[in-house]
Amino acid sequence: MRTTSCLIATLMFAAVFAAGCDDDASTTPTGTTVIIYQDTNFRGDSRALPNSAPNLDDLPGCGGPGADWNDCISSIRVPSGWSITIYDEDDYRGNSATLTADTPDLHNVPGPCGDDWDDCIASIQVRQP
Repeated sequence: MRTTSCLIATLMFAAVFAAGCDDDASTTPTGTTVIIYQDTNFRGDSRALPNSAPNLDDLPGCGGPGADWNDCISSIRVPSGWSITIYDEDDYRGNSATLTADTPDLHNVPGPCGDDWDDCIASIQVRQP
């Protein structure tokens, strides 16, 4: 009986831990935070970004364990009334562009990396209404 109880407790712990650590789970848009995505059309790894991020190297998650969000963003959701400024260097330096709406494909935004902003963002300033 004790072995069965321990096995059940271990399995329950593993299920809860795995559900809470799914890096591939999509972040659901709430309209109250910016969401960055690894792939175009709001697909792939995603992360809610409620505040500015001066160095995307400090944000883990894009592409799996050990990866970060620096130069890894291909689409961005921007809530209505919000704006963000994206930069190609850390600490809000370098080339920049301001976005005020959802951007499903950063290939379509003229920028410094191959003439667009896809996989080119190193820092993001978030402005709430």
